Amino acid sequence: MKKIISYLAAPLLLTGCSLDIPYDNQFTDPDAIATPENGRELIASGYSSLPATGFDLAVLSDDFIPTYWASRNPSLSNQYNWQPSALHDLSIYAWPQYYSVISTANALLERLPGITAATDADRREVADLTAEAYTLKAYCYFQLLRLFAADPADGLDNEGIVIKNSLTMDNLPRATVGATIDEIRRLLEEAIATGHSGTDPSWLTADATTLLLAEVELYAGNFQRAATLASSLLDKRGYECFSPSVYRTPWESTSCEEQIFIYNDPDQSQTYYQGIVYDTTTGDYYSVSPSLAMEYTDTDCRKEWTICPFSSQALGSQSFIGKYNLLRREKREIMFVNKMRLSAALFTAAEAWAQAGGDGPQKAIVALNRFLDRRGADPVDTSLSGDALLKEILHQKHLEFLGEGQRYFDLKHYSRLLGSTSGRIPAPSDYRWLWPIPKDEYLYNDNMTQNPGWPKDSFND
Repeated sequence: MKKIISYLAAPLLLTGCSLDIPYDNQFTDPDAIATPENGRELIASGYSSLPATGFDLAVLSDDFIPTYWASRNPSLSNQYNWQPSALHDLSIYAWPQYYSVISTANALLERLPGITAATDADRREVADLTAEAYTLKAYCYFQLLRLFAADPADGLDNEGIVIKNSLTMDNLPRATVGATIDEIRRLLEEAIATGHSGTDPSWLTADATTLLLAEVELYAGNFQRAATLASSLLDKRGYECFSPSVYRTPWESTSCEEQIFIYNDPDQSQTYYQGIVYDTTTGDYYSVSPSLAMEYTDTDCRKEWTICPFSSQALGSQSFIGKYNLLRREKREIMFVNKMRLSAALFTAAEAWAQAGGDGPQKAIVALNRFLDRRGADPVDTSLSGDALLKEILHQKHLEFLGEGQRYFDLKHYSRLLGSTSGRIPAPSDYRWLWPIPKDEYLYNDNMTQNPGWPKDSFND
């Protein structure tokens, strides 16, 4: 047991460069991973190391507006206003955490061929672990790419992120955006080819791999393939997953058919979204804008769990974000965080169809209205097309994922279409859309380059 604990603890105790951790320091006993059970414990440590950035990304987007209490939290105000120092703080949290998870996945992939699999169940578990490790790496790369690199529409030859496929110490340069997308696609296709028999959303299942690949293809502009992949999940799970009786369960800490991947760590989930709370009695630092809150009709099943009405002498009438924040206000446990839901497949398919040409736009409208009908929301205009249709899809997506951090990525990816939705959100060409590479990476890697506009030295030297 001591071997396992030492092995699992290593990725969580890393300091210095997150890309090139000395092999002997990070994985002290290769023989510790000798059974499928050991492998499952190792990958579980990777899942638990995933950074929880959803709230931070929601603050950076146009999900919230400040309340009277916002000035009482200067660091959150700096983040809300896109101050460079705040983005730097986010980068030195997210970058090493994601690469720590990638190191764990690499360690598992290196050890899996030596694992003893004596039974059919063991062999299935080894296959599942292999597919999960590939998908987990791809998930981390995709998050890093969207945070630290330019959008592919700005050029596939722009610098992406560092690709690490082994535990050896290599001073690697950043791959291009195009090469990074190719690597993410390769990992996901390897996962699909390996096969995955599990269905527990606490782990990255075959459906999670399919959804992630669909999102990557949409991001890369391969609209038809994105639509095909995403719609296959809709065909498999069905639109009844979007009904009111199902929708409420993810926020009640109960698993349901709509969940595809959840962050299942109650100890860490309990602190999720705590940063928005000034005081449970007197209110939050930020609220949902009245115009956005009014978009939810009384028949929309999402309203109850997304908008939390609040009134006080200091703040007057406010619409606070619900979901995890509502659970906390009601003093209920947050057992997990929803990372992937079937509604993401719906919107991936709709966005892809809207841009695919042919009968794609009509397919997008039919799918979206079928979804909205299940949610109890008003349908969209069936005559929409072109940019107007895509904007409406993104607006409905904003309402679906309000407060979950998804909007940030849409504001960046569709910046030319959406423009600056508020005065504080930077213009599409602003350097702050590419987060700074943390200084610690330069201590070990002379080939590392910084993003334009950012100093190569740290803010906190």
